[in-house]
Amino acid sequence: MMEKRVGSILLTMMIMSMLDGTSNANQINDITCGEAQLLILPCVPYLQGSGSAKPSGSCCSSAKTVFKRATSTQNRRALCQCFKDAAPIIGVNPSRSKLLPKLCNIRLSFPLNPSINCTSIPF
Repeated sequence: MMEKRVGSILLTMMIMSMLDGTSNANQINDITCGEAQLLILPCVPYLQGSGSAKPSGSCCSSAKTVFKRATSTQNRRALCQCFKDAAPIIGVNPSRSKLLPKLCNIRLSFPLNPSINCTSIPF
């Protein structure tokens, strides 16, 4: 079990380092893909379905930070695509990702699901 968790974290970190160079964050306060993925690491066990049925406090705190730091429509769409691309590699459970905003009290104007079209999200 511990090997799987460590492997997931290492894989996530490798993906983040690759994606960080392709970030579309242009505004000074916007968050990059790599920064967002690092912040969201506490959510990985919950999102994979290997952790508790509820996200941890650190997961929710991190998810809120990502949401607050993504200040432009362009940045939010880029982060949407960033997480969408990483989700199948990390093994994200789609039903858990859909519940994360509600369980962490984050108000999104769109559902988190693997089939989302990030370029058409209204922000």
